[in-house]
Order: sequence, then C-alpha cells, then structure tokens
Amino acid sequence: MKVFISHKNEDSAQAVVLQNAFAKNGVTSYLDVLDSSINSGGKALTDHIKENLNTCTDIIVIMTENTKYSWWVPFEIGMSAQVDLPTASFLKSDVVLPSYLSYWPRLKTTADVDKYVAVRKQIERQMQQQGRYELSERRATETREFYAALKKELR
Repeated sequence: MKVFISHKNEDSAQAVVLQNAFAKNGVTSYLDVLDSSINSGGKALTDHIKENLNTCTDIIVIMTENTKYSWWVPFEIGMSAQVDLPTASFLKSDVVLPSYLSYWPRLKTTADVDKYVAVRKQIERQMQQQGRYELSERRATETREFYAALKKELR
C-alpha cells in the first residue's frame, strides 16, 4: 500500500502529521512537500502529479477551509476516481465537505488512520483469497467493500 496525500500548501504541516501516522503503520506515502523535484506549473506539474499518483494505491484528501480554494486537489481526486483508487478525506476541523467528497469515508484523527490501514489490509487479503476477479473488476469491488467496512469501523 502506498498513499498519495492530497492537500493545499497551507495544510502542509497537517500533511506531514498524516504521513507520519501512515508510516507508524508501515505504510509509505507520497507527499509533495518532501519532493524537491517540483519546481514548475502547467503541464509539467500535471504530468508530475499523474506520475506520482500512478505509483500509489490510495489517496487521502486533507480537507480544511483552505481546500475549497485549490485547483489541484479536485484534479487529484478526479484522477484517482477514474481508476477506483480507495479514497478518504481527513478532516482537520469542522469542515463542510463538498458533495463530491461526501461518499468517501472520513478520517478525523490519527487513530482513524490506524483503522484505515487495518481495514484496508483486511479487505485486500479477503479479495486475494477469493481470487475470482479480473484485476480491473477486483479493484472496483475491493474499493466498494473497503468503503463499507471502513465506514462501519469509523462510527
């Protein structure tokens, strides 16, 4: 598992906290604030985001009041949704989620990250044991089952 952490620059400190929570669970992540190769915008940045998102298995979106002013966060979410990457939002504060994010599980604490990782690994093992799905169908099915299980765990 490798998690792409999507956030607005103003929320970089929270992104690092989230990255550390995943690392504590043995999960690697991509976080642009630690990526010294980013130094441009436009097509180069678009290609850079796509390349790094394609190396990840999940995406976590840090949602704060800053996020509503981002152009890149919705782009990253759209890219991940096209390939059924498991997606969750991390709510830094009492933020009203846009409707396009209300479907996905919501993490509120770093303890929720522990639950995310445990449930994700459990569903992944179950799907591998079943072994009856083609890869593209398996990803969509695995993602749906993961959402249902994680939402139960987060209640």
